[in-house]
Amino acid sequence: MELRHLSNDKLFAMYKTDLTLRIRNEKNLNSILQLLNRFKDYLGEYPPSEQLAKDFLSQYIGLKPHTWYNYVGEIKRFMAWYGEEITLKIKLPKSLPRYHEDRDIETLLAVIKTKQSHKRMIPRDTLLVNLGWRTGLRRKELSNLEARDIHTDFLTVVNGKGGKDRIVPLTPSIATELHNFIRGMKPNEKIFKLNPTSLGMKIKDLAKRAGLDDFHCHSLRHKYATDLLERGVNLKIVQELLGHENIATTEVYLSITDNSLREAVNTLENSTSKKSVRMIINNTDKPSWIQEIDKLAGNGKNYIIRRDGSLKEA
Repeated sequence: MELRHLSNDKLFAMYKTDLTLRIRNEKNLNSILQLLNRFKDYLGEYPPSEQLAKDFLSQYIGLKPHTWYNYVGEIKRFMAWYGEEITLKIKLPKSLPRYHEDRDIETLLAVIKTKQSHKRMIPRDTLLVNLGWRTGLRRKELSNLEARDIHTDFLTVVNGKGGKDRIVPLTPSIATELHNFIRGMKPNEKIFKLNPTSLGMKIKDLAKRAGLDDFHCHSLRHKYATDLLERGVNLKIVQELLGHENIATTEVYLSITDNSLREAVNTLENSTSKKSVRMIINNTDKPSWIQEIDKLAGNGKNYIIRRDGSLKEA
């Protein structure tokens, strides 16, 4: 079917069907559809074109870089589907996850232990932080976790991001804590009994009381990833544990955990490094005529250097 002969209503309805078949995440799907509806309204009765697409996108250039990048990507994908490319290249500025020390997690756990009210929730909140830290589960994955998903030394993430399942091994200590907590629960009972939004607010509230800036549920996931890479775990393994579809997403953590950068800077305080460089320079092979001069230096005679590099006594 020739898409250019369709009205905008039919055109966008067709693309909506295509998106619905491809995108499993309802939140992401709705976000894209809202953007496309705004684009359709902007077009009015005019057919989509590269110039109109650029004019539409120019309204959003003041948004946060990541949002702007996503908007451009979605409109470019629609236009490519329509059969018209947009010559607009957007580079997302490099940003790194905020690095958190072990003491930040310890402070968070200490705040939980000293709660003055709702003390019966202390074991649950402690497990929530420890499990997020030691498994790297996303907020929604933690919220959806059921008792039947927990096994002897691993847990199963069911219907994770992108509708994918994965296996996440458990350390002995977290496995013991988890099994003790779910004892007596029904197989299909939610472990934390918090929806994703409430779970995220719980972590942010605890972090605020602990005096931690910019700390949220995903910070526990970042901590899990950096801890693994700092201990030398292969990047491909970390990708699988985190459930990243693209290894480039996992590679972002390499900038934080790159020991070669630390080693390079540490040489500035190592006096032997400077000496070793000087020795290498001194031992570098010299031209043959300089070597001859070194041998004859100090014998009191004068020499002329011929064009071919040989020496002649003056």
